Amino acid sequence: MKKLPVKQAVLLIAGCLCCSIATNWILIPNGLATPGITGIALTLESFTGINYSLIYYAITLLILTLTWFTLGKKDVSNIIILSLLYPTVLSVLSYVDVEIVFQDRLVALLAFGALYGIGIGIPYRLGYSYGGDDTLAKILKKSVWKSVELKKIYYFEEVLIILFMATRFNLDTLAYAFIGQLIYVNCMNYVVFNLGPKLYDVHIIGNSRMEEIETFIIEKIHKSVTIYQDAMGGYSRESKVQMSCVCSSRDYVQLREFIRQGKYGCFIKVLPLIHVFGQNRDFHKLDDENIE
Repeated sequence: MKKLPVKQAVLLIAGCLCCSIATNWILIPNGLATPGITGIALTLESFTGINYSLIYYAITLLILTLTWFTLGKKDVSNIIILSLLYPTVLSVLSYVDVEIVFQDRLVALLAFGALYGIGIGIPYRLGYSYGGDDTLAKILKKSVWKSVELKKIYYFEEVLIILFMATRFNLDTLAYAFIGQLIYVNCMNYVVFNLGPKLYDVHIIGNSRMEEIETFIIEKIHKSVTIYQDAMGGYSRESKVQMSCVCSSRDYVQLREFIRQGKYGCFIKVLPLIHVFGQNRDFHKLDDENIE
């Protein structure tokens, strides 16, 4: 299991609280539903009378067990914390008598989608997963449909869940559930990919004292740097050294001030980036298969 620093623990609890409040205090009181494991649990509750949070807990434990046997310890370590934490928070809040009821169901759907998306996005950004239907899709790809694209399995899975929910919910509720999923997926993607440090690709071209800039990048702002030794100025025809590094806005300001104060004769080009994958703490991790 991953080591869990205090800051990460607080953020994971905050994510669970957001999802639990969105489900218990907004979704259910407003007569809405959502696909995924929550949708299955709500549907089974209507059949059995068992609290949906307990059903959710049982399903996540089943997915956790299947993950262990099909995907291995690495994937289990990504979901085990939330597989235990989220159902607990969900169950506790289900007994707290708070209802946030909106006059317009569409407004309720927007509120649910935004809060739920934030709650899912926070752990995903930290490299953790709730072990829900996205993990189930990975299990199916690994063990059944090996040649099928992951996102197609995920969409097929969602269609089956909605069809199952149709046995207990009317078409209006299912339509709202589909729209709600679109809202929270977009909110989740925004949290995962757009919040946090803004990253820039910084190109520095010069012909003297460039090793000092390299040292500053590596030792002071703790970023890697790529060096091109065979660059040449098109106007001067002089040999140049070109460096490239990816850094956050804060790092870039420090680097720019270092170059300015040191009076380095450099040409600097800065490009904003959308996604960066790598091992640095500011980057996204590429060791997990993402559903686009």
